[in-house]
Amino acid sequence: MESWLWLAAYVVGFGVLQLLLYRHFSRKTPTARSTEGRPDHGGGGRLTAPEDAETVPCQHCGTINEVHPMVRYCRFCADTLR
Repeated sequence: MESWLWLAAYVVGFGVLQLLLYRHFSRKTPTARSTEGRPDHGGGGRLTAPEDAETVPCQHCGTINEVHPMVRYCRFCADTLR
């Protein structure tokens, strides 16, 4: 009987810990310091491709994508290119 009590306490404690961690990390908002070094995609997703590659712009967001038989979706918004 004592092992069932320990098991129940472990399950309840683990659930409470997960809830507290979720609440702690969901409240955090990104700050300027936490986003340093990340690429800025604020230009509407218009990323550039190498100059020598054939490219096609996405009709949904305008991102430049490489023309390749294996590339079917936009690399920024995942909309179909064809």
